[in-house]
Amino acid sequence: MFTRILRNEIKEKFKSLSILILLISLFLFYYTQFIGDINRDGIKPIPPRADFSTDDSGEGYEYTPGVTLEDFIKFTYETMKSDYASGETLKIKGINRSYEKLNEEQRQFLASAIIEMENTIFEYSYQYEAFVEKIDKALGGNTVYNEESGFYHIIRNRTYNDDMKKYNSILEEDKITNAYARLFADYIGISIGFFTVFVTAFTLVKDKRYSVSELIYTTEISSYKYILGKYLGDILVTAFIVLLTAGHATWVFHHFSKITGDSISYLAFFKYSILWIFPTIMFVTSLSYVLQLIFNNGIVPIIVQFFYWRYSMTPLVSTEVQPLKYYIRFNRIVPYSELKPFIANINLNRILITVFSVGLLLLAIKLWDRKRGDINNGFSFRKKGVLQ
Repeated sequence: MFTRILRNEIKEKFKSLSILILLISLFLFYYTQFIGDINRDGIKPIPPRADFSTDDSGEGYEYTPGVTLEDFIKFTYETMKSDYASGETLKIKGINRSYEKLNEEQRQFLASAIIEMENTIFEYSYQYEAFVEKIDKALGGNTVYNEESGFYHIIRNRTYNDDMKKYNSILEEDKITNAYARLFADYIGISIGFFTVFVTAFTLVKDKRYSVSELIYTTEISSYKYILGKYLGDILVTAFIVLLTAGHATWVFHHFSKITGDSISYLAFFKYSILWIFPTIMFVTSLSYVLQLIFNNGIVPIIVQFFYWRYSMTPLVSTEVQPLKYYIRFNRIVPYSELKPFIANINLNRILITVFSVGLLLLAIKLWDRKRGDINNGFSFRKKGVLQ
């Protein structure tokens, strides 16, 4: 009977609207935030080829210098000369940056564009934007002459030495993917931290809506087997989606590794999914079970979870355990040595959240056991000794 409940729960969830809500929200967080960040910033710094862009001001990689129109103009001019001389231009394709050969027609276009730029005064930004758009298009697109790519390339070039030092530290200490898996766990944890409740909030109250209360409440199966079967079903469905997303992230970095030759850890995204995200799934599921049994509906868990989710949004700090924050916020790409001050509190937080989840699950079993004897009226606080 336990296996049947587990199997039916998984089957029902994959057919439900709630799983679609979770999939859409998870995809949006993953694609717009995680993939968006690494597509924008890249992973491995590209050495600058124009002299003006090597700025050893010592500001550090977190410093963002102001970029003026004059900076853009100088960047474009020096980069065009470098590209013409080398016969290559930098192509930006997702997280990968690499130099590609220019054909003769493209080199001749650059020669003409260099002369045109030397004889042009760009008084307004839209004039410059139209000029670089023409260059980007002539060179096949996805180049640093693209307006957005150019901005970030200037920023990264000006701090290249610091960026490369940071990258080498991440490569040595984290094999790249461990550092990015922590960013992955941050973004996915935010999504899972709230939208999981749409999968779990009606698990125990929907049976009554489908007029099967009598079967559930009078069956010989024990309360703990029934609740545990439902619980594992909800968790496995949600965990499967998270691991599927982690698999895609691993595939993205596999291609990066093939291009750069730098080693990665193929288990990193799965490891942080299990250690950082799974306790969050357990907690949301357990809390929603308790709330729906107390209030006899699935709306209250969603409302409560939303406010709790907002409360937990602030990043963790190294000086406090913050046991009531049920998902991990750590959205910095840093080597493991810079994560160390946070590790003890993060681990303790995950242990506490797991313990709280088990405690809430046991409470849900007890509530269900008390409730199953009352087929018609459901659960009520007014019943004396219901939590005894």
